[in-house]
Amino acid sequence: FAMNFYSTLVVCVFYLFSWETVASFTLSVSLTVYLYNNFRDDSSWDGGGLSWTLLSFAIITPMSSSIGMAFGRREAALRAIAALRSTAYNIYSAHAIWDWRSPSHTSAKPTGRDARTNFSSLHHSDQVLTTLIDMGQELAQILTLPCITRARHRVTRQGKRECTKLTALSKQAMHSVIALHINALTIKTEHLKEEGLPGNEASRIRQWERSILEQINILRNIKTYRTPQALRSFARLFAIVLPGFYSPFFAQVARDVESLAFGLIFALLTSVALTALFESIRVLEDPFVANTTLDGIDINEELDVLLCTELIDARAVFFPDAEKLDLKPRRY
Repeated sequence: FAMNFYSTLVVCVFYLFSWETVASFTLSVSLTVYLYNNFRDDSSWDGGGLSWTLLSFAIITPMSSSIGMAFGRREAALRAIAALRSTAYNIYSAHAIWDWRSPSHTSAKPTGRDARTNFSSLHHSDQVLTTLIDMGQELAQILTLPCITRARHRVTRQGKRECTKLTALSKQAMHSVIALHINALTIKTEHLKEEGLPGNEASRIRQWERSILEQINILRNIKTYRTPQALRSFARLFAIVLPGFYSPFFAQVARDVESLAFGLIFALLTSVALTALFESIRVLEDPFVANTTLDGIDINEELDVLLCTELIDARAVFFPDAEKLDLKPRRY
């Protein structure tokens, strides 16, 4: 229990407390102290008549919905990554070991891959493997670019310049992924067809190429398009400002119990609750930043390390006598 409680405190302090928390608490505490000192002895003053309906329905409900939307985008990204990795594995195995031998067992002549004297399955599949690994590494680079969908990227000059620069980098990297790597996979499938791969088997590989391209675009869209900017700006503003409007209630509580400290603790808890909800929205907005958030996706681990390891392990199974391929994951 003690360790779990300590860990919870650490998470709250380092991941949920922010400058918004400081600003909100400062505003509510200042107004609470001012009202308490000015109306402490005024028996006709009553600050406890404020309704909490505005706080409950106008603020907390939209913020909770935003958290649900952000978490849903994270889960969609995880599903797309899983589909991409499994499809990449299937594409490699098809290029490495799929054969088109004659169904006749009485034929004395070799058929399928064995009949192709100028075709090396190892060399061909190594090119496909390298293409898939490079594609995963470049996609990881795209998804770990800094966020460019904050309010400052829409309304400030510096933010717009930063957005333009990073957008150009993203487009250039995406062009490399699609125009170079996906097209390279298509060309490799054509090479197999030239060697005798039946059209129905080539069509199946084409479906996997389409699937992997679809998952890449899903991940890119999740990176580019976020939850509504207006809703996030609304949440940030009112998480800071609204606790200050409830300072008469906090001052009334302090006067009723004859303890200013108690009223200030109530003000602190309200500010922390609202700003922590907003911070929960913010940290889930970009699901590909595991190095700065607790619940982010470690995209380098998924698309660089694990994908590379899976494909190299498959190569070792398919070609046990081949020389070891010297490919190492890159970290960005």
